[in-house]
Amino acid sequence: MHPYQEDQEHRRSVLQAMLLVTIASALVFAALNFPDGMMLVGGIQVALATLAAGLLVVVRRTRRVQTWCLLFLLILLSVTILLLSRPEISPFAFIWLLVIPLVTHLLLGSRLGLLLSVGSMGAGAALFLYRFGGNPELVRVEVMSNAIIAALTTLGMSHFYERTRERSELRLTRLATIDPLTGLANRARLIDVFHWEQAQARRNGTPLSLLMLDLDRFKRINDEHGHEAGDAVLVAFARMLQQRLREIDLISRFGGEEFLVLLNNTDSKRAVDVAEELRQSLEQLDIEYQGKRLKLTVSIGVAEYGPDGLDLDTLSRVADKRLYQAKASGRNCVRGPIAKSGVEQEAALSK
Repeated sequence: MHPYQEDQEHRRSVLQAMLLVTIASALVFAALNFPDGMMLVGGIQVALATLAAGLLVVVRRTRRVQTWCLLFLLILLSVTILLLSRPEISPFAFIWLLVIPLVTHLLLGSRLGLLLSVGSMGAGAALFLYRFGGNPELVRVEVMSNAIIAALTTLGMSHFYERTRERSELRLTRLATIDPLTGLANRARLIDVFHWEQAQARRNGTPLSLLMLDLDRFKRINDEHGHEAGDAVLVAFARMLQQRLREIDLISRFGGEEFLVLLNNTDSKRAVDVAEELRQSLEQLDIEYQGKRLKLTVSIGVAEYGPDGLDLDTLSRVADKRLYQAKASGRNCVRGPIAKSGVEQEAALSK
């Protein structure tokens, strides 16, 4: 699965809001506790506010939002349990345990949020019974029943809301970024992922290559066998690409019978080899449709990030130019840059 995360900015916004709330509430409670002589509790709350302020600066820039969400929650929940264990803290402070499911699900999602909620609320409940189990007024059946029902309701509703939100977001994301026929990425998804890969290539100095593939004489399939046969060919070709390429490579349908592939950590020399392997695989593939065996070939143009361009539009134009040269050379071939003796040359690989 590609490391690109659709909901990262959503989590970042929620975390920033939670940090601001933590800073404000911790300082308010510290201001209330210091005059009452609760110096240790007030000091812990000031330290928590200071830590939250520091995290607020980090979170605005980091790419590892999920990691910082988990770290913040582990610290916050640990401090909460620590404060609730103090003898000077009243039993009414345990009402804050009901907020845990809301926070954990919003920051961590349905699965990890549920796990952390159950663990933290369970620890809080055990601490409450340890501290106040001998107080008959606090452990009456009606009191405990209301507390348990409220806790389970908050937990269940938080989990249900987050699961529903995640499913809705996934469905909308698929509609916006996935080609409905082949299940491959569409142009919008390609643009987003290219920007991420571009940043990685700049930061780490790793190579990145682009393949542009176009099925040869595809119109003839539609004319002779119908558009449903053409759709079947596109689906079979997409499946073949998924089987032959790595999971970290992005395959997208650029339009019609044209496809683009982003090859992560791959220079042009290796990209030409990969393209040739794909060409041979399709040439050997028999596509069955209504009892007929359809044969097809592909022409491929190769471009490399850096030598051939620094943005997607430029790389696409270079790859498209080489694809056109492959078509002009008789189709069913690969054309891309190959360095020999320090001189960049155009090379065609054919069967």
